[in-house]
Amino acid sequence: MPEEHKTERATPYKRRKVREEGNVAKSQEIASSLVVLFSVILLFFLGAYILKEIVKAFLIITGFVQGDIPSLEGIFKNIYLDLLKVLLPLFFLSLLVVFLSHVAQFGFIFTLKPLSFKIERINPFEGIKRLFSLTTLFEAVKSTLKAVLLIGIALFILKGSLWFFLESASVPVLEAINRFLNITTGVLIVMGVVAFFIALLDYAFRRWQYERKIMMSRRELKEEYKQLEGHPEVKGRLRARMRELAKSRMMAEVPKSTVIITNPTHIAIALRYDPEKDKAPVVVAKGKGVIAEKIVEIGRAYGVPVVRKPELARALYPAVEVGKEISPKFYKAVAEVIAYVMFKRKKVYA
Repeated sequence: MPEEHKTERATPYKRRKVREEGNVAKSQEIASSLVVLFSVILLFFLGAYILKEIVKAFLIITGFVQGDIPSLEGIFKNIYLDLLKVLLPLFFLSLLVVFLSHVAQFGFIFTLKPLSFKIERINPFEGIKRLFSLTTLFEAVKSTLKAVLLIGIALFILKGSLWFFLESASVPVLEAINRFLNITTGVLIVMGVVAFFIALLDYAFRRWQYERKIMMSRRELKEEYKQLEGHPEVKGRLRARMRELAKSRMMAEVPKSTVIITNPTHIAIALRYDPEKDKAPVVVAKGKGVIAEKIVEIGRAYGVPVVRKPELARALYPAVEVGKEISPKFYKAVAEVIAYVMFKRKKVYA
């Protein structure tokens, strides 16, 4: 049987299922570009301090400056602690950026299914197929174009600072270092921003690719519907069984009713009214045809008055559900029927 074309968008159930398997639309480029961008910005503010510590350590080690710590071990320990205070924020910032960039793409998800063993992962033929697949070719072309673009942008920016590099030998050392760091930081920030926009395009492409991958055929939609809702035959039997149970419970309430209003045989509605419990008359049972005849039969067996009111019965039947109070627009008509029943009952017992 030929494979059916997948032309339908994935259902919420299908999306949830593939998500639980760790299959989501994501771009690693977003995380890497943001890490570079925020790291450069952080280094821009802490770069002077880092450079100061490095120069200080170099001068102490070479003996140009008398250090506070006489031993070489103490010098390196001091350098290590100072750099640790600088690099730890950078490390945690990178972790936070990576975490938030992934959450922004597909929300928070935790699953170990992608780590489960799959035989195709160690199959050399599958590996060769992946190596020469269109996806691998696309990634290679994308990485090459991205590298060419970023290098081109960097050269374009550095071209404006060419005079500085030519005259750097005649510029004081500290000024030359400061100028070099500013140029480098500017180039890296621009490249980071450009890389981020490239990453957004990559995410848009992967989102489109992901939507195409999880599309469903009409046959898959029908199978999913059967799984979620059950087969029609089973549903029909369940509905029939539920109707039987509901009818049984309804018939058990008929002896407790105050009056049964009929049409006279096509429709029957059993009403209960207890002034101490009910704010308004309550429909305890209703039915048409055979069910209506059964309601009347049970009512007469238990001495429930049966009143023929065709117009009222036809109006009440579609307006009120079993177990609900009648609406105010029926108060007057139903009150007349109940008053008539009470009058007849008092007359019988008088």
